[in-house]
Amino acid sequence: MLTVPSIPITLSFADLLPDANGEIVILSHGDSPQLNILTDRVVCDSGVADSHVTAEGIDVAGWAYYTFEGGTRLYYSPDIDLTIAPAGL
Repeated sequence: MLTVPSIPITLSFADLLPDANGEIVILSHGDSPQLNILTDRVVCDSGVADSHVTAEGIDVAGWAYYTFEGGTRLYYSPDIDLTIAPAGL
């Protein structure tokens, strides 16, 4: 789980560590942060999660997600302005 501060930040996808189920959870404290994630991995799916609790016990129902090639799924809380961009930019 990663908590994002209110200032805009950019991270590499490789810096994010998935849990035992291959899931990454990003949340904020309700201050609408902007997060940019740089990766060359292909996004295979995206949407809004149905009823789901991660291996770490976080209920992500209603949160947006991206699934990347290899199966890693990234969930993020609704107030985060998240951008996925190519790492080469």
